[in-house]
Amino acid sequence: MPKKLPLYPILFALFSVLSLTSFNVSQIFIGEVLRPLIFSLTLAGILFWITNLALKNIHRAALISALVLFLFFTYGQVYSALEGRLFLNVNLFRHRTLLPLFVILGLVGVMWILRKVKYPESPTYWLNLGSVFLLIYPSLTISSNLVQQFISDSSARKSNNTQNGSSANETPDVYYIILDGYGRQDILLNEYGFDNNEFIEALQVRGFYVAECSQTNYAHTLYSLSSSLNYDYLDFLGATNDAERVTLIKQNAVRREFEARGYTIAAFPTGWSMTEWTDADIYPDYGRSFATLTEFETLFLDTTMLRVWTDYDRQNSTTTAYSQARRLRVLSMIETLKELPAREGKYFVFAHFVIPHPPFSFGADGEWLEINVDTASHEQIVAAYLNQIIYINREILQILDTLQSESDVLPVIIVQGDHGPSPDLTNDPAIRMPILNAYSLPGVEADEALYPGISPVNSFRVVLNRYFGTSLPLLPDESYFAPNQDHERLGLVPNSCP
Repeated sequence: MPKKLPLYPILFALFSVLSLTSFNVSQIFIGEVLRPLIFSLTLAGILFWITNLALKNIHRAALISALVLFLFFTYGQVYSALEGRLFLNVNLFRHRTLLPLFVILGLVGVMWILRKVKYPESPTYWLNLGSVFLLIYPSLTISSNLVQQFISDSSARKSNNTQNGSSANETPDVYYIILDGYGRQDILLNEYGFDNNEFIEALQVRGFYVAECSQTNYAHTLYSLSSSLNYDYLDFLGATNDAERVTLIKQNAVRREFEARGYTIAAFPTGWSMTEWTDADIYPDYGRSFATLTEFETLFLDTTMLRVWTDYDRQNSTTTAYSQARRLRVLSMIETLKELPAREGKYFVFAHFVIPHPPFSFGADGEWLEINVDTASHEQIVAAYLNQIIYINREILQILDTLQSESDVLPVIIVQGDHGPSPDLTNDPAIRMPILNAYSLPGVEADEALYPGISPVNSFRVVLNRYFGTSLPLLPDESYFAPNQDHERLGLVPNSCP
């Protein structure tokens, strides 16, 4: 590292993006980092350049730039940590107080550097070195995950040998519809006072078997779907890290089964890269523009001083860019599902609705809604969750009516929660594990093939056995809960069904 060349402002800007990436690397496409990275490095470069032009001293300009960048990139994190905290029963930590405080700190720091620092080049070497050390951990974390992902993907591709199955022309379309965070009927009633019986009865009228004692096998999406889409438990599948679990979702046994039988694979953008099959035969756009922010980009902005703008946008706009993108994905998925029966060929469809799970952006009638779960009361969060259930109930019934009435052969349909209410509502495993789990299996005696406590790990064992001639034994229905703070700390949870 050159001793006399102050690179630390640029390196710190790089760290601001890479550190956030390292915490979220298993849930994002690495390409989502590009725009935040360009923004951060451009901001640092312009600030450094302008400051140097004004001061005619590269080292003093570097110190001031580093100070300003530090305040800019940490503001949102400090705000999140202090938001809602009271001092003498007064909420002092709002943008109207915290932003001026940061500005004052910045001005004081700049004046100190200009007047008191006689040798601004002295700390250059150590600040350069410290910035390099800051980059080591996130860089290794990201690199390790990418290597694990590559190895896991390569292994999965090698194991994807062609299978012989029944002709797709003789078999039904199969729809796997995930409603993220959708709890079981008794939980919704007993814990939140919401009677979902009307929706359950509507499913039954449409020929669905609703497993009234079903629990998820895992309390978190990445674990739950990597298990259900491979119809086995993760310890048997050998998934020991997030990269391997992501691969199990993207290159799963269920998808391989249907591809081998000539099915067309349809999937959808979800906003969570771990559940997006971008290489599916059908992967519809949802009307996004270049300016549409991804979840990671929104998260990044919220860690910076631009949190002031994003919060203002949330409070004063009819819809924020982030909320609009989420709504567009959900609405596009609803419309595309209704169009699929009219298309030629046989389809396996994986539709992961990130609803009723937060963030909340739909009211009960589908109107725009945005609730900040970090500041909302428990009662507000529960109300928002239930409103999204009301909304998606109505839309799902319309989808089911279309699929069943317009398909040449009645389709197999699974409507399933990947887990129960999210950690924003509860940390109780007895509430988190029970899920909605409903099956439409045309031509199959549901009471003979299914049972009240069936869990997602056995869903496709039943479907493949009944329609495609496999002989997969049903597994014990077990549920493993892990707290939100440590997804690896799994513990067996008994079924809470009355």
